[in-house]
Amino acid sequence: MRPREEGQGGATGAQAFSSRHFLKLVEDTGEVGFWSADLRRDQLSASVGLYRIFGLDPATEMTFGFGLDMIHPDDKAAHGDQIAVLRSGQPISREFRIIRPDRTQRWILHRAEVIVGADGRPNQGMGVVFDVTARHDSLRSVEQRHDRFNALLSVTAAVVWIVSPDGEAREMPQWQVLTGQSQAELRGQGWLQAVHPEDRERTEAAWRTAVSHVSPYNTDYRLLCADGVYRWFNARGVPIMNRDGSIREWVGVCLSVPGQNRYGPAAARAEARSAAADTADRVITAAQVRAARGMTGLSKDELARRASVSVSTIVRLEDEETTVRPRADTVLAVRKVLEQAGVEFTFDHGVMPGVRPAMGR
Repeated sequence: MRPREEGQGGATGAQAFSSRHFLKLVEDTGEVGFWSADLRRDQLSASVGLYRIFGLDPATEMTFGFGLDMIHPDDKAAHGDQIAVLRSGQPISREFRIIRPDRTQRWILHRAEVIVGADGRPNQGMGVVFDVTARHDSLRSVEQRHDRFNALLSVTAAVVWIVSPDGEAREMPQWQVLTGQSQAELRGQGWLQAVHPEDRERTEAAWRTAVSHVSPYNTDYRLLCADGVYRWFNARGVPIMNRDGSIREWVGVCLSVPGQNRYGPAAARAEARSAAADTADRVITAAQVRAARGMTGLSKDELARRASVSVSTIVRLEDEETTVRPRADTVLAVRKVLEQAGVEFTFDHGVMPGVRPAMGR
């Protein structure tokens, strides 16, 4: 169709193009094709785009039977009735696989309508076919990544948790299974009640710091499990951000820490008492650290370097007022360095903890 010359009763720019031009423009994307047919016959008229999707030579005579034969064997039982459905007067919208003559597989979306004749019977049909293979490939890729992620978590993490942007727990089903807490018990900051009392204040402070600074969360604590036994876990979490910089949610895991002491009820009570006494012997006070450092002549920087801790950790250890104590293994590392430097920490009954030169030094 050729546009008429301007000034000769010609059409406007939009009118100068036929529907065929627009269909070709759409079909040139390679992802859509059209057909129309007399439903009382087997032959149909197909666009170039439809031939392209089916992988056929445009010179090939297109029939309904040809299209149905290309349906993937696993999808044929569910979708081989499409022509019969159209001839009954019903529209269709189906998504299924086809196998082209070159043995490649494509996913297509087929939508079609029927036109009823003067006799009240459907006699004309028209449809559009979309190649949706790329969408299915993307979905399959996402599903594969999701399956791999879940498989990895199943062998490494005891709990995967997701909490609200403000850091408040709402629903953590895996946590409930691990700890035996109900949803009502864990909501808000209730999950902390499952953390060992000696670890609770430190754990809460670490979580509060992460949320307030929108920074990664990483801490160890003992958790009372549903079987009544305390077990060590490493908890890690990160904020998931929206495009505008706001927090969408927090997501994290609790990883079992092998080799740590376990405290349980009944048969383990004696072990718990022994462990508690041992822990009491190991808890050095801020005054002891200051005194020991003075006796050994170690600076804060040197003590931190030898113990492989930060200087801020030494500052906290020497601060009487702080409510956040370093982890037990960190305190032990500092204590060992000071003892190796020539001091002995005393915990005599009835007197304040003290420091003295190590015997024989």
